[in-house]
Amino acid sequence: MKVVNTVKLLAGITDNEQDDVILALEEMTRNQLSMMVDETSVPPPLEAVVLPVTLARFNRLGNEGMQSYSQEGESITYPASDFDEYTNVIERYNSEKNSEKKRGKIVFFTEDKAGA
Repeated sequence: MKVVNTVKLLAGITDNEQDDVILALEEMTRNQLSMMVDETSVPPPLEAVVLPVTLARFNRLGNEGMQSYSQEGESITYPASDFDEYTNVIERYNSEKNSEKKRGKIVFFTEDKAGA
């Protein structure tokens, strides 16, 4: 199921009026996550991060930049970054990616006495 459809389902939206907003939030989420891992697109192991971050950003519309929100006895506290909950996953991906880059290959050359 596409991210936009899942966000709409979870938010109880039955029309298409918010589709452009949700798609923009998804694109912003993908762009930021790609930059965090120094990739041109979101790598498959991190695809699972896109939906919850997009949903969190959709639910926070109108309160962007706020660390907390209170109204009529309801209080909401937002994390400093939408990706805070996924920091361990992102760091693990970066660590694994960097360890793969450091792996080298050893090649042995033998002297060919027959051709000399």
